[in-house]
Amino acid sequence: MKFNPLLSLNIFFMIVFCMSCTDDLNFDNINLNVDPVFNGPIVYFKLTQNDFLEDDNSTEIPSITDLSDFEIFKPTNIRENTIEAVIDFEVANSFDRAFEIRVTFLDGDGNLVYSLPDLQIDEGNLNYTFSHSIIIQNSPTFVNSRTMSIEVHLMPSSNPIDASISETLEFRSIGTFYLSF
Repeated sequence: MKFNPLLSLNIFFMIVFCMSCTDDLNFDNINLNVDPVFNGPIVYFKLTQNDFLEDDNSTEIPSITDLSDFEIFKPTNIRENTIEAVIDFEVANSFDRAFEIRVTFLDGDGNLVYSLPDLQIDEGNLNYTFSHSIIIQNSPTFVNSRTMSIEVHLMPSSNPIDASISETLEFRSIGTFYLSF
């Protein structure tokens, strides 16, 4: 049998590596936070100039309201264990008009449970962002939310909406919910 120095060297290093990490691990001093966090989209819409005009294309519609289901808190374990909700908004306004957006949360009977500060979107602002944190301990009725109401108000201006000019208002909202069990 022929002596192979490479094989002997490999065996030597394998023995050294196997014996080098033999201390016991102590997990008693580790503080792990395993409270879940989940996020996802809430509401998205895109409005054009035609959405703010009557059928005659000359009379402006001053506001548009939409109701969306908000079923995040429908499961009891989510409702009882949520400690904070953070809602982020992104708005792109290509109109040469300003908008005010009012976001409110309603319970299953249509009663107001929470209202966010109004969003003021300047004309031509394509990168408007806003984040709002809701601490459930401070606003315990928020977990009764079942509907999200969004009112988009077209602010008065000397610039009338022109049906022949393509303009959009794009709205996105994302929620991050922090739970503790």
